[in-house]
Amino acid sequence: MKTDSMWEPAQPAERYPVIDILRGIALFGVLMVNLETGFRLPLLELIHNHPVETAWADQLANLLMLRLLEFKAITIFSFLFGVGIAMQAGRFASSGVSIRGFLARRFGWLFVLGTVHMFLIWNGDILMLYAVCGLLLLPSLGLRWQALAVIGAVAMALPEFVEIAPSIPSGAAALAEIAKARDVYLNGSIVSILAYRWHEAWALIFPLEISILFRTVGLMHWGMAAWRIGILREPELHRGKLLAALALGTVGGSLYPSTPSLLALAYVSALLLLLTPARAAWLPGLAATGRMALTNYLVQSIVLGFIFYGYGFGLFGRTGSAAGAAIGVAIYLAQIQLSRWWLRHFQFGPFEWLWRALTYGRRQPMRRVGGAHFRIR
Repeated sequence: MKTDSMWEPAQPAERYPVIDILRGIALFGVLMVNLETGFRLPLLELIHNHPVETAWADQLANLLMLRLLEFKAITIFSFLFGVGIAMQAGRFASSGVSIRGFLARRFGWLFVLGTVHMFLIWNGDILMLYAVCGLLLLPSLGLRWQALAVIGAVAMALPEFVEIAPSIPSGAAALAEIAKARDVYLNGSIVSILAYRWHEAWALIFPLEISILFRTVGLMHWGMAAWRIGILREPELHRGKLLAALALGTVGGSLYPSTPSLLALAYVSALLLLLTPARAAWLPGLAATGRMALTNYLVQSIVLGFIFYGYGFGLFGRTGSAAGAAIGVAIYLAQIQLSRWWLRHFQFGPFEWLWRALTYGRRQPMRRVGGAHFRIR
């Protein structure tokens, strides 16, 4: 029988700070990659031929971005999205209430938020993709972790056997699109940028997201499996598995650098080995940033748009990789402090609050009552 508490959002004391820290760290990688591939230069230009930079600082920033962050951060985020779905399903399991309708509504509203983000703020949005993948996961909610792991592996391997290459502009058409993007994003008005963003989303972004859909679904299945096993809840009981995953990810990532999932596996395994509850307590800023991941992700797009596009400071195409990386680090450090301040006074980030209110169909309490803090678990 449904109780009122089953339809309430998870309270701060129910959170797992280690997972929030992982999400906060992944958010930094997403920020740095998005800045490089969507705000500093046209994405299509980076896909076809990354501009050669001569300054050693720019070359170093490029190398670090390519080797350490590109595709790894989004891989971890996708994995953690699956973890979150499994956590929510677990809250409902003991009540006998079906969670599928609730999650369908939750992902539906996420799709709406993603649509607004895609067409009005920045068209490199991942929220729409995550909403679609979340809906595709609904039939798997009742499966055991072994089945989830197998489905995840099959989904991730499928593109290796079935060609799902995105159809994107190439040759002269690509050069024309790159020139157009440089001109519009640097010199265009808000109206012209919105019009071009609509065109670019259909011509470039959606084909790219379709090409990674199966991989994203697979990673989310793995996240659900990892939660069901208990690795993220009690990593100290699974040190052997984590050490094996760390070795596999490190060696595999070195031998096959084009497979970002392997290095991402090493990152997550290493962090789970290092982040004991006591050590996690030393990183409240990262935990707060991860708890407000949706808000921070959307704010990053708003701020970067103002910094780089023509309606703001107009730095599009005018900064090197090192300067871009410095801007990204400054934004992230500011978000850490702002997230800590916000969560001292409020239970949720503003966009997390909006998403919850829409999902639960009623206004959610926003202010923190009695100064309670989430406990380390």
